[in-house]
Amino acid sequence: MPLDEPAPDSAEVDAAETGEEQAKKKGLPSIVIYGGIAVVMVVAGYFAGTKFLGSAEKAGEVVVSGSEENGEDGEEASAATEMVELEDIIVNPAGTGGTRFLAASIGFEISGSKTKQLFENKMPMVRDALISILGSKTIEQLSDAKEKEITRYQIKKRVEHLLKTKNLEAVYFTNFVLQ
Repeated sequence: MPLDEPAPDSAEVDAAETGEEQAKKKGLPSIVIYGGIAVVMVVAGYFAGTKFLGSAEKAGEVVVSGSEENGEDGEEASAATEMVELEDIIVNPAGTGGTRFLAASIGFEISGSKTKQLFENKMPMVRDALISILGSKTIEQLSDAKEKEITRYQIKKRVEHLLKTKNLEAVYFTNFVLQ
């Protein structure tokens, strides 16, 4: 400090220190707010991911819980599953005015031969449900990977409702052409 300048009095020093402390206190809430938002986003992402993306059960894995050991049709659940495929489902996506189309084939992994027989007997109803679900989707929904998982989940739930069973293990898009 040069000799020409007067020494700061203690009131100015105290004011400068309290200003720095106030600046520190002022910055703290924004960090807490951003941190809280980040935590909420991570938790919401986890739950959304497990609800929608985790709904398509892993291929080849058969889950049998104690309450579902006997299917609703009275048949014992077994580790063996069978595949049923519906081919050539062609729809015009919503909002296209008939200028675009989706051609899809969908495979269903089914446990239990009685459920497979029921599925084959109700094939027209299942095909109609698939046409309704796929025809209600927009081009954007049909193109987005997350939306495809949601669609797969909707198909699984609708077919289980139609067949009145829980023996539908998984739904697969075996052909999916969007033009």
